[in-house]
Amino acid sequence: MNQILKPISDKLNQAMWALIFNGAILVILAVFITWNVFIMQLLIGLVVLVVAFSFFYGAHKLHVIKKMINKF
Repeated sequence: MNQILKPISDKLNQAMWALIFNGAILVILAVFITWNVFIMQLLIGLVVLVVAFSFFYGAHKLHVIKKMINKF
């Protein structure tokens, strides 16, 4: 049972750190948005890219966990 739970726990920890990193980036971007209209336009585009990356990353992690469960 430990052999199954340890890899799943590791993958969940990786996903957690990725979400924390993306959240920190979004907080920094929120501060920058208040400065200038041009910066706001650039950063909104960057936010869209960060959100898209987090969706792809989350889908990849879920796929890896699914493969691990199917293996056991």
